[in-house]
Amino acid sequence: MTDIQKALPHNIELEQELLGCILMNNDCFDLVARSLQPEHFYERVHQIVFEAMGKMITIGRKVNPTTLKSYMPEDAKIADDLNLGQYLARLAVNAASPVMAREYALGIHDLWVSRGLMADLEDARMALANREPDVDPFAVIAPIEDRIAKLRGQRIATGEASQHGQSYLDSITKAQQRGGVSGVPICLQEISEVISSPVFEAGNLYGLLASSGEGKSSLTLQVIAHALRKGHPVLFLSFDQNADQCIRQMVAQEFSIEARRQLFGDVSEKEMKKAVDFATWIDRQPFKVIKCTDQSAPQLVGLARSFIRTNGNGKVPLVVVDHIRAIKAEDRRSDEGTKALQIGNILKGGAEQTRAAWLILNQRNTSGMRRDNPRPIIADLFGGEGALAPFDAIFYLYRFLKFYQQAKSTASTGSDWKKIDKVFPSAVREENEDIAEIGVIKSRFGNPHITSRLIFEATFTRYRSDRQDIGEMQEAML
Repeated sequence: MTDIQKALPHNIELEQELLGCILMNNDCFDLVARSLQPEHFYERVHQIVFEAMGKMITIGRKVNPTTLKSYMPEDAKIADDLNLGQYLARLAVNAASPVMAREYALGIHDLWVSRGLMADLEDARMALANREPDVDPFAVIAPIEDRIAKLRGQRIATGEASQHGQSYLDSITKAQQRGGVSGVPICLQEISEVISSPVFEAGNLYGLLASSGEGKSSLTLQVIAHALRKGHPVLFLSFDQNADQCIRQMVAQEFSIEARRQLFGDVSEKEMKKAVDFATWIDRQPFKVIKCTDQSAPQLVGLARSFIRTNGNGKVPLVVVDHIRAIKAEDRRSDEGTKALQIGNILKGGAEQTRAAWLILNQRNTSGMRRDNPRPIIADLFGGEGALAPFDAIFYLYRFLKFYQQAKSTASTGSDWKKIDKVFPSAVREENEDIAEIGVIKSRFGNPHITSRLIFEATFTRYRSDRQDIGEMQEAML
């Protein structure tokens, strides 16, 4: 046995107290079952007892030392002079007040987390000690970082404060002191309206749904630039664009200098000065673009933690992930719904742990194109309805013109044209403006039926409000 194994943190008395509480009052099991599993107990016999209790209570059976004894292994013994039946009876006789059951459970869970962390750190030490010279040390510990991130997410899910009322009052007091909600300011009023919040709130997980080519990355870069101008740290975890492409598009959006002209150096002296000024400014901001490849959700959370430790400045950070389909799932054999839910839960845990606002881009599947009306619905999400749970809000972009042009190119009957006339606004059919609808398919704290409209300017890959002209928009950016 190693020194690490000898020193593993545990508390046998805490485990005994909880099992005694359940034996005396079976309702205690329901108080702890969501946060505690058999493997969280240190003592093997306690694992067996807790698992049997759960099975019996789930089917409506009464649990006490006598009924439970029938489901225990015959050869299970605690000591030479104490069999399992006698041990259960002793637990029941010495049981503490049932009101302490949840506190006991949280204590057991925290000790289990500590044991897991110690084992992971020992694994990391051994892996680094045995690393081959040509192997990146960070690659060696990547699987261990994944396990630690998963542990952290499980602890966040169960370590809720018991003083819920006081926590609620504290949040109101802090909001009064700040003069508003703690979060990242949003660049367009229309986004605030549909998600029913003036900011992307700290600790919340947001989703943006759109199909390929509808400009979700364009809108995201506008959100990022606005957050930076307001002094908020921003991390962009992108599976699609590198840093140069992001900066080029931002310059196009803010100064009306086409990205294509920038790419070929076809810019005037005045435009070049604007580009230089912007590049110099952005290098001074707490901003980082990481070009991702096959990272998992725990690895993305690890990158966010590292960025925030280095760049935190007291303002709520913004973490953007583009896009959820590209994130490596823990179990690649599972179905899309399971994958999406697992990834979402980890990212939500990351948002709470980092106290950042997280925005996750979600590329629509192709099912919408098979509907007469291709407006986004829940089924268009990666993972479908099962993926909704971790998100606090999911809003969408729907550019009528893109889908109108596709529908028009395949229309062949009068019935087809009637459907087109019914689905697409007259302004789109006349092809005067590239109108985008912005709406919400989930809003945890607001009206899920609010929609608004934006104008997409394809030349500069930017969205603007239809309530302001271009001059006002540029003034707002600056």
